[in-house]
Amino acid sequence: MSRRSMTSPIARATGPSRSGMPSGSSSRPTPTPRPSRLRRRLLFAFAAVVALLFVALIAVFTGGDSTTPAAAPPAATTTAPPVAIPAVPAGPDCTMPPGDQNSGEGVIAAFEHAYYVQRSGTAAHALISPDAPSTAPFTVAANLDAGIATVPEGTRYCLDVDALRPGVFALTITESSADGVPGTQYRQRITTTEIEGSYVIASIDAA
Repeated sequence: MSRRSMTSPIARATGPSRSGMPSGSSSRPTPTPRPSRLRRRLLFAFAAVVALLFVALIAVFTGGDSTTPAAAPPAATTTAPPVAIPAVPAGPDCTMPPGDQNSGEGVIAAFEHAYYVQRSGTAAHALISPDAPSTAPFTVAANLDAGIATVPEGTRYCLDVDALRPGVFALTITESSADGVPGTQYRQRITTTEIEGSYVIASIDAA
């Protein structure tokens, strides 16, 4: 008579699993630990620093030698100084003006007008300074009349007066006849002075 197996049906139902592991052990694998968030942040920061250094090195080796050209200074504007125009001499005055005693030029014109137009030694002598040398011929009215008598009536003249210094003038007298024929030319140096607000002739010398 055969002997029956005494193995419990429960034991067979709970026998070794297909995986070969004991039935009492867990079938799930042990989870692999993940990197922490702090470690990830450190890795990102390190990568950023490396990238910045790389960019800086590129800038040094590629653009370090290049220099930005300095802006050219604005062109200096120069203003040309005004050109001095030399004074043009007025030239001889052939109008035989009557003159006056308001200036040295005026009293010279008045003296020549009295001599040639008025033909009066007295009028000409009135324009002579009382301080003029008494030995000078022009200080005597009679001497002036004698000189006037040698000049033909109707004689015209031109005056060219140039100031040499205050009160001293170079005078050129050019005579011409009534019909315009050029005559004698005289050059004189005349000194004038002011007495009580009126100009008079102090000296007449040949130049």
